[in-house]
Amino acid sequence: MQIIIAKNIGFCFGVKDAVERARNLLKKGNKVFTDDDIVHNKEVMSELKELGLSFDDGEIFLVRAHGLPKEKIEKLKEKYKIEDLTCSIVHNLFIRAEKLENEGYQNIVFGKPNHPEMIAIKSYSKKAIVSQTPISIDTEKVAFLSQTTMSVEEFNKFIDETLKKSKIAKHVVFNTICKITITRENETKEIAKNVDLLIVVGGKHSSNTRKLARIASEYTEVLHIETEDELNKFPLNVKKVGVVSGTSTPNETVNRVVNILKKLGGM
Repeated sequence: MQIIIAKNIGFCFGVKDAVERARNLLKKGNKVFTDDDIVHNKEVMSELKELGLSFDDGEIFLVRAHGLPKEKIEKLKEKYKIEDLTCSIVHNLFIRAEKLENEGYQNIVFGKPNHPEMIAIKSYSKKAIVSQTPISIDTEKVAFLSQTTMSVEEFNKFIDETLKKSKIAKHVVFNTICKITITRENETKEIAKNVDLLIVVGGKHSSNTRKLARIASEYTEVLHIETEDELNKFPLNVKKVGVVSGTSTPNETVNRVVNILKKLGGM
């Protein structure tokens, strides 16, 4: 069995920075807490909890990598020290949306309304419309933006369909999708076209990881796993297997998956 491993695996720089900063604070003995998963990965969150991360109270509050509404952060600052772990790419999306709204644009954001990133953006652009499905709108100026973890192809389709349904005098498009996720999306396609099975390693509730699994499923059989323990579902008679990972997945997890594949006869 041949194993094809993606060149781009493991944490993206935003997640890596967030996790390292959280680890350092905890290892120094600080009383650190947060209100939700800092990153969408169970193994990482379990490790941080073992180091002392709380979800109840503390002295330093961690803002997750996907960001929080700015009003919530300001309120927390009244009582606690803040360590803002918001990814710089996500933060840039928030600032751009705020600027465009101030310039009179109606922001239409391609994203999942209940995703933390999209909940946070609404505090920067109060009038923003967040949707995964094309909408119909009659307005003067529109700016199209995207949640950073969405598919480029789906974003472009969303824009085309919305423009067909709407009356818009002027529109601008900003591709705010993270370039790292675009690279992984393209690499996933290419590997999926050349294997019997593609293993996608990453959180089941991670938007970018689920996107990779969805893209790969158009070309080959897919096995989406969070840890190597789930390889008991590995099918028989696979001649070529590919391995890709989401941006919240540690390198160590991917390496353990590959090592088990080698034990199963992979090269």
